[in-house]
Amino acid sequence: MTVTDLHDEAEETLARCIDTPQRDLLGNIMSYNDSMTISQVVKFFERQGVVFTKSMIQHYVRVGVLPPPEDKRRYTRYHLLLLAVIERLKGIYSLDDLSDVFSGFEPADELIDPFQELMEFAVTAWRETMSGLADKAMETADELGLDKQAARRAFEAFLLLGIMSQSAAAKRAAGMLLGGAEE
Repeated sequence: MTVTDLHDEAEETLARCIDTPQRDLLGNIMSYNDSMTISQVVKFFERQGVVFTKSMIQHYVRVGVLPPPEDKRRYTRYHLLLLAVIERLKGIYSLDDLSDVFSGFEPADELIDPFQELMEFAVTAWRETMSGLADKAMETADELGLDKQAARRAFEAFLLLGIMSQSAAAKRAAGMLLGGAEE
């Protein structure tokens, strides 16, 4: 296996991690037109391979991460979209951070398209960044003239270091925007 093969393998893996789950989930959300009860929301996400319980969703409403349901019991596509975002971000950001981001937004159909477009833009930008990191890791591993095994380890280390650096920078920037971190 050459470093170029590693690069292609890394790009394919990153594309699967970044694109497919989110695109499938967003597509399924956008194809749903009716409002749902909380039980239907839980079942909807179960079919997508995402675990939400009734108590989790109710907690998100209580702490302000998710707006209250319409008529006290109906969840819209907007709620589903926010839950998809929450699912992606809850392991990285606190519920307080997410609440700060989503506070003041009321469920509205006119917000769905801009949110979806922003998420798709972010995925595209991230994919391009990861491709650039993979290119740089491949170039560096090639320049070192390492044997195949060492080149693979170096490539993977360079790529992981790049991903970790990007993630740390993104989390710091988000913290600064939320007013929690200082320069």
